[in-house]
Amino acid sequence: MNNQEILRQIVDYIKTVMDERALSSRDLAKICAEKAGKMSPRTIDYMFKAPSSTTISTLLKICDGLNLNLTAILHSIEIAKTASEKNLQKLIYDISNPAYYGYTGKYHVFFLSTAANSEEYQDKPLTHGILQLGDIYGTNECSAILDLDSGDLTPEGEPFSKHYEGTLVYSSTKMIFCQLACNRCGDMWSLVFDHGDLNNKDLACVVGCAATSSSGRFRYPAIHRFCLCNVEQYPTIDSATQVLIQGILRLQNNRIIIKKAHIDEFLNRTDIDPAFKVNLQNHLNIAKDYYSIDKSALTTDLDFSVYTESIAKLCNVSELERTYHIRHNDDRMLSSILKNPHS
Repeated sequence: MNNQEILRQIVDYIKTVMDERALSSRDLAKICAEKAGKMSPRTIDYMFKAPSSTTISTLLKICDGLNLNLTAILHSIEIAKTASEKNLQKLIYDISNPAYYGYTGKYHVFFLSTAANSEEYQDKPLTHGILQLGDIYGTNECSAILDLDSGDLTPEGEPFSKHYEGTLVYSSTKMIFCQLACNRCGDMWSLVFDHGDLNNKDLACVVGCAATSSSGRFRYPAIHRFCLCNVEQYPTIDSATQVLIQGILRLQNNRIIIKKAHIDEFLNRTDIDPAFKVNLQNHLNIAKDYYSIDKSALTTDLDFSVYTESIAKLCNVSELERTYHIRHNDDRMLSSILKNPHS
């Protein structure tokens, strides 16, 4: 699409808005004169007659008069290119759309360390940040700002924080997409979570998945879970609750892999519900035998190509997950943890 076609699309969008509001060129000129400076009906009529001759100044005045945002209009045009019918447009950028009700505000963000080496994340608490969502810059979009306490220290010994900015987009496929960037650190964070049956109440909490680069000395692509908790509903989240959140964020597989010694210790704990212990013990009595194999132990005395082919065949007969999903029950578990006191 060339520039003239884009101008035509913008002008058509403005005409649609005018028709929806039953505004004539004279009506719009009067509104623009009050809000954005002098504007004649003839200028507006000429814009419709020759869109390619329209100036940026004219477009800005008209958009201000109609309370429109050029960025949002351009997004709408971009989306329209992939949908032949208006009702096929699945991504919603305009924050004034009722679909965004209940999402704006501030949220606690929690996730586990994404460091690849265990010595860098052992005994490390949850990473925490505050995510702000709303029309922060007056662009009629849902902007996102995340201030993250990395849990690390600067060379000077000060807490190392990261500042991310980006946008959140609502999809009618029941998904929310949020893209965040930290230019100072050269890092991006892509978040996805299910918006379920909201729009009629505020978002309280949700579990989602994220793609980013790992933390630590060596950087790798990383995929991990995170959770959002509404700051207004949960101003502070105590340490006992955060410990339980850590467990929920580790629940990425259908199967829980755990050492037998740790199971024995767990069954002897006094803070575990007796009925849960019975269920666990009953399952252990019929559970199949599985092996936890360290893949690095299989490389000894092997050519890398042989190792690669062999481990691929081993994985094909394994019980490894094909894809990690965030289920609705994950959100219910998080909600239950937040609502009930813990010691």
